Amino acid sequence: MKIAKLLLVSVFAVLLLSNISFSQAISSGTARFEALGYNPFINDASIDINRNPAWANFYRNYAFGDLGREVVNDFQLTDQFGAVNFGVSKSITLGMVLNKREDRWNDFIGKTFSEASAVEPIVPFKLLFSYTSDKFTLGFAPYITSRSLESKGTNYDSVWSGSSFGAQLGTVFVLDGGWFEAAIDGKFNKIKREITLSGVTNTYKNAGGLQFDGFLRGKFMLVKQMKLSLVPYASVGFYSWNPTIEPTLLGFLETKHSYMNIMGGLGISMPILDKGFMAGGLSAGFNSHTATATSTLTDEYKYSAFVFPKFNLGMEWALTDWLIGRLGYSRAVTSDNQKYTDVGVTTEVMRTLASDPIQTITMGLGFQFGRFSIDGTIGEKLLKEGIYTVSGKPNNLFGMLSASYNFNK
Repeated sequence: MKIAKLLLVSVFAVLLLSNISFSQAISSGTARFEALGYNPFINDASIDINRNPAWANFYRNYAFGDLGREVVNDFQLTDQFGAVNFGVSKSITLGMVLNKREDRWNDFIGKTFSEASAVEPIVPFKLLFSYTSDKFTLGFAPYITSRSLESKGTNYDSVWSGSSFGAQLGTVFVLDGGWFEAAIDGKFNKIKREITLSGVTNTYKNAGGLQFDGFLRGKFMLVKQMKLSLVPYASVGFYSWNPTIEPTLLGFLETKHSYMNIMGGLGISMPILDKGFMAGGLSAGFNSHTATATSTLTDEYKYSAFVFPKFNLGMEWALTDWLIGRLGYSRAVTSDNQKYTDVGVTTEVMRTLASDPIQTITMGLGFQFGRFSIDGTIGEKLLKEGIYTVSGKPNNLFGMLSASYNFNK
């Protein structure tokens, strides 16, 4: 391992001192998005395609994905996915995304059916399709993930299943000096378990499980001489969850959940420095969550939050011909209200608080080698304590890693 680390450091040192020029790579991914301050006012190939499949036409013949982040140990990364799209004709692109969870299935676990032990769907798959004309592009992306499990014994049979399926539909209109996009995403999330014991069957399942998301964004030239563009956006999302059991069991508590989120903002984008850009703006939003449990008395939890102001700022610039630097800022103020009703007694809590300061300022680096790009967020401990050869402490250079390859002609 020490030899491998020394070799890697040596390669980076040679590259830093070299004058090799690369310009065909397209940096993108979660690492870039986070390093630029979780910024809704930037364009990022990976983020844009996964939210609106129409963008696949603008990044034809492109492979991308997240290598992941370390959360387990020194040898494993999580939150990984891979994707690729191909231009099969002048107007059509086809592609796929593997292992990227875009449903709300995990949000349902732990909220009900603790005794049902629902199984998590595996290996999410999304198909990418886009069609383009002179002025607009349409995209369609069906999504599916599922899993089943059966356990049998004497006078006992248990069958689990979990699934999410749906699709995204989006469009991008090309305008003079800019563009406008719209996308919707609808999915159904299902959990079911049938337990048969001594000939008696109980069925745990959910009614609903619908999630819906909508997104609008535009980029319009404001000052042509400065190439300064105005970037407005708006998003809406909701999903619901309603557990049931058949036949009804005495003492079984059904808890219905509903979520809603609305967000919108206005920002700017403009080029800076050498092959760099700056983008940022101000956003506001509202989100709510209601959980209602029905037993002898109705227990209820209501949460609502107004977010304002929310700031996002990101800057990206070329440090060398092959090395890109990134700096981001993200912070928000939230005023929330929590109301609990338990056995007829109501408690209400109102707060004003700021978002987590741990990730207020983010930084990252992008390495471009020909058509290949690898991008990462810089680990904060590395800046505080230094590299291993200086501090003697093993700190990660990157927190999150993404990679992409542009094989367009």
